[in-house]
Amino acid sequence: MTIANKSDLCTRPFEWFEVHPDGSVFLCCPAWLKRPSGNLLQGTIEEIWNGPVAQEIRKSIFNRSFHNCNHNRCPHLLNHTAPVCCSDQVSDKRVKDALSAKNSQLSFLPRHLNLCFDRSCNLACTSCRKHVLQTHGVDLGRARQISDILLKKLIPAADSITLSGFGDPFGSPTYLALLRKLNQRNFPQLRHVRLHTNGQLLTRQMWQNLPDLQPLVSEIEISIDAATEKTYQLNRPGGDFSLLLNNIEFLRTTGAKLTLSMVVQQNNWREIPEFVELAQRFQAAVYLSQLVNWGTYTKEEYQRRAIHLPEHPEHQQARRILLKTEGKAQQISSNLSL
Repeated sequence: MTIANKSDLCTRPFEWFEVHPDGSVFLCCPAWLKRPSGNLLQGTIEEIWNGPVAQEIRKSIFNRSFHNCNHNRCPHLLNHTAPVCCSDQVSDKRVKDALSAKNSQLSFLPRHLNLCFDRSCNLACTSCRKHVLQTHGVDLGRARQISDILLKKLIPAADSITLSGFGDPFGSPTYLALLRKLNQRNFPQLRHVRLHTNGQLLTRQMWQNLPDLQPLVSEIEISIDAATEKTYQLNRPGGDFSLLLNNIEFLRTTGAKLTLSMVVQQNNWREIPEFVELAQRFQAAVYLSQLVNWGTYTKEEYQRRAIHLPEHPEHQQARRILLKTEGKAQQISSNLSL
C-alpha cells in the first residue's frame, strides 16, 4: 500500500522515542504504528534506536510504502500534515541529511521523548481506564528505573519532552520527581517541555513550586472531553469542573501555549461548538480526537460511542457540526476523519 503523495516522507521515526510502562519503545504513536522497536529495560539504547526493527521502519519511509503504519488512523498520513512532509520542508538538518542519504542507521539520538511509562493518574476517565490507578510495587520500581535511564542517557541529548500521554504528570510521583529535575543548567539542549494533563492538580501553587521547570514549558494540553459540567462528570468522573476552569484561567497567564482537547464520542459531540467557545475564552487552541478502545469498552459499547465511524447513526450529524464549527474558528486540529 502506498500513500497518495509520492513525495511524502515522515520524520517521526528519525526523532521520536516513546516509552511505555513495560519499557517498550515506539518510534511513533502506537495507535498509528503498533510495532515496538525494542525495550528500554532489556536492551541498550543503540539496539533500540538503530536495531533491525528501527531500521526497517525507516526504510519503509524511504520507499514510501509506510507498510508499518496505520493509514486509516494516522491523521498525518490522511491529511499530509507534519511530520509527514516533503524533504525540503524538514527543518532539522540531521534528519534532513539522513532522509536525503537514506540512512536507516542514525548517528544521533532522538530529539523528542514522549514519556508514557507510568499509569498513575488522579482520575479514571472512561476513554482510558476503568479505575483510578497508582503505580506501586514492581511497577513502581520499573517506572523509577526507566526515569533514571532517561535522565542519564536520553534527556541530555533531547530537544523536547512530552509528558504524558498515559497517566498524569502531576498525579504520578515518579513523573513529578522527574519534572523537578529538569532545568536549563543541567540540560542545556532541552528547549521544550510539553505537559499533557487533566488539569486538576496543575494549580497556581503547583506551578509556583516548579520554578526551574517554568522556562522550559512551551505548551500545556488539558484534556477535558466536555464543555459542560454535566458531561465532564460523565467523561472525567471525580474531577471538579469549577476547579479545572480556575486552573485554566491561571495557566493562560504563564506564557505557555494552551490547548484544550476533547476525545469526541457519542455523549459529547453536540458540545463541539460550545467547547470551541470555551477554548476561545481562554485563548487556547483546540484538539479533537477520535475515540480509541484501550480495552475499557466491549465491542458493542465502543461502537455505540465511536461517533467517528461512518456506520454510526449520528456520524453525519456530527460531521456537519464539525465542518460548520471549523468554518467559524481558527486553531482547531483533529484526527477525527469525519
